[in-house]
Amino acid sequence: MSDLKQMTMLQLIVVFISTMIGIGIILMPRDLAKEVDSPDLWVSIIFGALAVSVVICIYVTLAVRYPGLTFFEMSSTIMGKFFGWIFNFLFVVYSLIVAAYILRITAGIINNYLLDVTPLYTVVGSFLLVSMYLIYNGAGDIVRFFQLYFPIMMFMFFILCLLSIKNLDMQNVRPVLQNNFGATFSGIKITFFSYLGMEFLLIFAKLIKKRKAKHLLVTMWTSISLTALIYVVFHIISIGVLGVEELKEITFPTIEMAKSIEFQGFFFERFELIFLFGWLTTAFTSFTAYTYASTLGFKSLFKPTRWFLPVAGVFIFILTMLPKGLTEVFHYSTHIQVISFMAIVVLPVILLIVSLFRGNSYASS
Repeated sequence: MSDLKQMTMLQLIVVFISTMIGIGIILMPRDLAKEVDSPDLWVSIIFGALAVSVVICIYVTLAVRYPGLTFFEMSSTIMGKFFGWIFNFLFVVYSLIVAAYILRITAGIINNYLLDVTPLYTVVGSFLLVSMYLIYNGAGDIVRFFQLYFPIMMFMFFILCLLSIKNLDMQNVRPVLQNNFGATFSGIKITFFSYLGMEFLLIFAKLIKKRKAKHLLVTMWTSISLTALIYVVFHIISIGVLGVEELKEITFPTIEMAKSIEFQGFFFERFELIFLFGWLTTAFTSFTAYTYASTLGFKSLFKPTRWFLPVAGVFIFILTMLPKGLTEVFHYSTHIQVISFMAIVVLPVILLIVSLFRGNSYASS
């Protein structure tokens, strides 16, 4: 079993960045280009980071008031057994849906670019089983895995950026803030959800010992800032290489940007494989975090059972296989954003308001 007792500040940052940078770095360029339709669409990423930083204050306040309690334990403590059960159920549904969405997108990319003749259910099942194996021994192993592969992941991303510079056309990146402010600001409804994963402050709470709010805020804001920096760099390079109009038409612009890298006579020509290797690790860490959250949720909902991990796996597999293709998956993305907003903003806000109104906290109860 896992023997990790407490996460360091560095481990917290690694976990949050690894969770937030998932499929967003693949899908966001196209969605943002359609929404903003301007070379300065990367500014919307900064707006999204600022909005998320405000929401983080809610999580930190809850974490400080109820140290060592996960979201599922907080909801029962604050709302009571009945309403707490409903809150936990809603968060479990959210975790299952997001996990299935990440897995379906990832499996589709694997089929399109790597294993084109492998059945989808084989890719999905293999990905899911490996994740469940990692989760089996607890949060400590998950954190260590994130920490182990984080440098490799960042190195792969750095290589892609470095190799893409020679194809960058600065004319595609300019002008900045040509559109009115409202058009650029409207992209926040897309970029905000690219930071999904911030809510895991309340999921990995068992490994976060009681700390001052200032320290937790610094940790979370650092994670968001670094994630925003990675997103901004990737989007500027994507715009510079492909242009806004091309971004709007390509399903996976970041991968196509990697495919555009060419060095004649070099011993390795398919540079998109380098990116995919790094990105698949990112997708796996993000997917594993949500799968872990769903297992914790099932455990809180149905305490007598020991089969919460296989049950979560079965539900995720079914949800992943339901859409007939990626087009149908993209169609559901708007609904997933609504569900995500309810889970990561509305539910924590209600918990905090009720907690403040009742004047209770775990430390004083």
